[in-house]
Amino acid sequence: MPISSKLFRALELVLAATAVCSVFSGCKPPPEVSVVAVTRASVEETVTGVNSGTVKAEQLAELAFGAVGRVRELNVKLGDRVPQGMILAQIENADLRSRLDVAAEELQRAKTLQQSQAASRSNVIQAQGNYDAALTAYEKSLIKAPFDGIVAEKNLEVGQLSQITAVIPLPPLRLIDTQPRYVTVEIDEVDLPKVKLGMSARVKVLAVRREPFKATVRKVIPFVSSIREQDRTSEVELNVDSESILLPAGASADVEIVTAIKSDVLTAPSRAILGRGSSRYLFLARGSTIFKTPVVVGLSGFNLTEIISGVESGDNVVLPSEKTDLRDGLKVSITAR
Repeated sequence: MPISSKLFRALELVLAATAVCSVFSGCKPPPEVSVVAVTRASVEETVTGVNSGTVKAEQLAELAFGAVGRVRELNVKLGDRVPQGMILAQIENADLRSRLDVAAEELQRAKTLQQSQAASRSNVIQAQGNYDAALTAYEKSLIKAPFDGIVAEKNLEVGQLSQITAVIPLPPLRLIDTQPRYVTVEIDEVDLPKVKLGMSARVKVLAVRREPFKATVRKVIPFVSSIREQDRTSEVELNVDSESILLPAGASADVEIVTAIKSDVLTAPSRAILGRGSSRYLFLARGSTIFKTPVVVGLSGFNLTEIISGVESGDNVVLPSEKTDLRDGLKVSITAR
């Protein structure tokens, strides 16, 4: 046979082999899968919020004048810390101040005359009533801090006309306290029986840092909200050990409540556990082959799940991947993690 014929025949054989490989996929390299060894570790069962929680202040006050007038004085800026009783703002009130001073003098005079028996007790009572009325009118022209706090909102300027309306669209001043913050979060109604007072939790406030703060459940509200028909929730409050950091009120908070914990148990990655209910399974890698293996699971957390039976310490558990459709007896290439 001429050399050119031999080359032609060899090329035909190569093409035929390639066709066979493409039809039966027998020449494709086995898919790569990652495995993790079964180990003994601690497992936490946790409950997380159905959405982000909210950092809240213990006290919040929306402050406004109790009388109509033009703003004469504004003593604070946004973000200022103020002590309880400080006058934050006042409207034009010279006449009210004068009336109060006169009423105070008349009250003092009536008390002095009563002591010398030159006036009756009724005169003192009347003078006291006039003073109280004048004081009330004057106080309505002021905005005072009801507690030590921070000016969180300011919708007020000097010269602005203050009016009294049934609904105030924006509060002239909003004050929040400087006490340690707490966090509220909504949990799914099915998790409500799991959460108890005093349970530990982790709260991550990304507005402050990525590392979580320690927290404790302080209130579980036994009420299921049905505002969102398909997402019924209950509210939980948590005290946060913010490590002397004043958390910003209104910030979002990711909450993870630890409802149970077990130590020194066989564990596998939670994402490797497939199935549902009592029909749970995972895939074990032995050599270059994976096998579907039924398991009985116990406590389950976000990262790890307790395995009661079905595997042994050191077994290699296959991690599911979108690239590979796992099935019993599949030949694979193992990549340890």
